[in-house]
Amino acid sequence: MILFPLGLRLLLQEVRRSPGRVFLLSSAVAVGAASIFLSLVFRQTIQQGLENSLNRLGADLIILPRSVTHHLTAALLAGEPGAPPLDPAIVPLLRTLPGIERICPQRSFTVASDEGHGETELVAFDPAHDITVLPWVRERLDRPFRTGDVIVGARRPESVGSAISFRGHSLVVWGKLDLSGVGPMERSIFGSFATFTHSIAGESILNGPADPSALLIRLRPGAQAGAIRFALASQPSIQIAAGSGLGIQVRQAIRTILAGSIIATLTGLAMAGLLTLGVYAGVVMERRSELGLLLAMGLSRTGLSLWLAAEAALCALIGAFFGILLGAAGLALFARSFGYLLISRGIDFSFPPLTSLFLPAGLSLLLCSIVAGLGALLPAWRLAGRELYQLIRDNRE
Repeated sequence: MILFPLGLRLLLQEVRRSPGRVFLLSSAVAVGAASIFLSLVFRQTIQQGLENSLNRLGADLIILPRSVTHHLTAALLAGEPGAPPLDPAIVPLLRTLPGIERICPQRSFTVASDEGHGETELVAFDPAHDITVLPWVRERLDRPFRTGDVIVGARRPESVGSAISFRGHSLVVWGKLDLSGVGPMERSIFGSFATFTHSIAGESILNGPADPSALLIRLRPGAQAGAIRFALASQPSIQIAAGSGLGIQVRQAIRTILAGSIIATLTGLAMAGLLTLGVYAGVVMERRSELGLLLAMGLSRTGLSLWLAAEAALCALIGAFFGILLGAAGLALFARSFGYLLISRGIDFSFPPLTSLFLPAGLSLLLCSIVAGLGALLPAWRLAGRELYQLIRDNRE
């Protein structure tokens, strides 16, 4: 229980005795913490931006009723307007097929607005599994998308935050889509299945069963559209349309590269950890005479090792905290330079919200403290087992 105040007190004494060494150690840890923090945030940000850009290209496959004549480019984003519901047995069948990563159900239907402006095309989708609607959101309210919210197309007159009514239901315009050049996307209103099937006074916006009229499918890397077509060839009530084969290959290749980048990130983190561990191991070797005197004064081998580990962890924690501040400044500089370049090239780039930065920041602090503590604990335990005379005699071997 007394190790923490003891380590803090001895750390302060070490700062007064050799401030240059403590400053250099803290600076090294600060650089390591900043690199860990920036690596985690950059990878998350760039991956999210590229995923959104790729998702804007549409689904890999779409399943529609056989009787529907579709426009492929529009259907891969928002299904086909006015399509009848699919057979409910299709979804369980798709879940059994290998190679399918995500199934995004959509239901297109028309309904008259309460303001008397004619019929409006509504599209029900599942926000938890969506890959084609949310990536096109250009502006939105500063809160999560929830039941009772809708997203309007770019050509719609409604503004974000306004209300729109259908069959006695008042819906909040949560977001507005960017211009896509696809008519159904720009004229429709999108909401969750829960929003359109919610009943008020026995009346819901979507009457009847909430079966999807289109199933948008994302394939796993390496999966082929032909294999899915063959597996569903015995289903006479559906038709399967696929996007560009080249586009699917490019998307899967980029996603594979992004997934493999975690190896490079982990390698960089491991190198920074080994460097920090080696630095603190060298510091312990340099203080052999001091360790021998403490052992001669009655400090146990375990107490000595834990004290040095606590001192190193505290020093690393302080350095890592300033490293996080340095990393935050680097993020701001990155957003003003390379981030602007990405946006100008049409790649969605936005840093995660502030709350999601706490995890990489806390992980950086924890890793630096643990590595520094181990870097001092292991050599201290080994040195404390030597003869006291050998440790005290001089600082050379």
